Amino acid sequence: MNGPRDNINNINFGKYTNIPVKVEKIEDTKFDNNHPNGYNPGFVIDACMVSLLTSNQYCSLFVTYGDRWFATSQVQKQEEFEGYDLLHTLNSVYKVTPIFTAIPGVQEKYSLTLETDGEEID
Repeated sequence: MNGPRDNINNINFGKYTNIPVKVEKIEDTKFDNNHPNGYNPGFVIDACMVSLLTSNQYCSLFVTYGDRWFATSQVQKQEEFEGYDLLHTLNSVYKVTPIFTAIPGVQEKYSLTLETDGEEID
């Protein structure tokens, strides 16, 4: 079984499946902004897709974009905010933002983090 949280740190990678996301490195916590592979703060991958199976297997954010791929170090913590999440890895902090096509009434209903108490959203 490959559920949304089938990994050692209970990270919900499943929420990112089947929608393109933007991944941005916002903080380096290990390499003093001099990552050996050049992935320093400001590094961005736009419109990539998350692989649930591989992300869960290694508990790292694994994305594909075109014929390329990128993986973070192991994700330790996931912070959820309205419209984006922060993933804290062994080496960095990444901002993950879903890329939605705005369809009135639908985007709000299926947002990653927006919750309502049953009220209608205008």
